[in-house]
Amino acid sequence: MIKSVFVSTVILCGLSACAPDSYNLYSDPVPAVNSASAEELLPKVYNAADTLVYSSNQALDRKASVLVASIVDVDALETSSTLGRTISEQLSGRMAQLGYSVSEVKMRDSLAVRPHQGELMLSRDLAFLAGRQDAQAILTGTYSVGEKSVFVNLRLLRAGDGRVLSATDFHLSKDADIDSMLPRKPQGGWVLVQ
Repeated sequence: MIKSVFVSTVILCGLSACAPDSYNLYSDPVPAVNSASAEELLPKVYNAADTLVYSSNQALDRKASVLVASIVDVDALETSSTLGRTISEQLSGRMAQLGYSVSEVKMRDSLAVRPHQGELMLSRDLAFLAGRQDAQAILTGTYSVGEKSVFVNLRLLRAGDGRVLSATDFHLSKDADIDSMLPRKPQGGWVLVQ
């Protein structure tokens, strides 16, 4: 009798070791979630902010502010999207975590496109706007949407003259979360989100 109980126990333990990790006797199996892009967004943005700060050609003063502009679609520089604004918010947060004074620049009020250069710049007089906020630098950038990826390019500009102090880029796989943050693309072209 004891021998048969022992053998039964060994067989049950052996079978339970073969069960998948996601299997729960009291509920349905837990499905695997594939949201790699959503999970990689914040670490990639934080890493990009760190790179911009630590590779800057000019040492940044923690007492002078850094302006963070909305990240925009490279094909529609006058607009942003949920993705662009999310990246901007994350950049602002990371710069604050690093100990810098951060000022947000709302796109509609203070951003303009520099004609014939395809670059995002701050209002007509960059030096005036930066001077009003005691800013030393502007963090800005663009993203471009591919079939399977979104490519993000970020630049840290000197406030006085717009000189590039540092730059970095990264890409994200275009999964359902990332795609939902991008503007819809109808047959006639992009829908502009402002």
